[in-house]
Amino acid sequence: MLPRLESTKETVEIYFLFARLFREAPSAELLRTIAECKLLTEVRDFLREEEKIAVEFASLFLVPGEKMISPYESSYCDTLTIDSSTACSAYFEPETFPKEGLRGFLCGPSARSVEKYYKTFGFELSPSFHDLPDHISIELEFLGRLDELEKVEEIHKFFREHLGRWIESFLDKMLLQRTSEFYRAVAQGLRGYLEKYFEYDLNHKQIVSNKVI
Repeated sequence: MLPRLESTKETVEIYFLFARLFREAPSAELLRTIAECKLLTEVRDFLREEEKIAVEFASLFLVPGEKMISPYESSYCDTLTIDSSTACSAYFEPETFPKEGLRGFLCGPSARSVEKYYKTFGFELSPSFHDLPDHISIELEFLGRLDELEKVEEIHKFFREHLGRWIESFLDKMLLQRTSEFYRAVAQGLRGYLEKYFEYDLNHKQIVSNKVI
């Protein structure tokens, strides 16, 4: 678990660290920094496992399959409602979809909403980033950018309206997976950090499901 940090500079760096760990597999240099600074506790030395961790990263976040854990807000918070009542076929029975809608799809209202949030504060996604705006790495980095600007109220507002709605479900899956010991440690570290800094928000959050019809 990460220690409680005092300076804004340190908290900004922690946001950026976790953002980087979920954006790409860590380099040998980053693993060395994590080990030397003891940024994650209860972690053995991973310095010699750079290639192994890279493969684990791909299995968890890039390659579709049973091991993959979605790093996108939309897949946890948005629902897709399909009206099949008007479908007519002489050969097949109409398919019945759950009334509460379907979960797990990408690029839903959450992705569009979070991108507008970034633009409100003058931030645009880099052209070199070929992914969706509600990726966990982008939401964590945005918290760091707000922290740099000392926008305390906006940090908590963004957490309540976006990251805080789904981060616990994401971290629960990360802690249960057996693909990567390293990323279980990362998830534990991030959870400890967020529980200290967003305790009130986590205890008073309102889960809102965005629906697409």
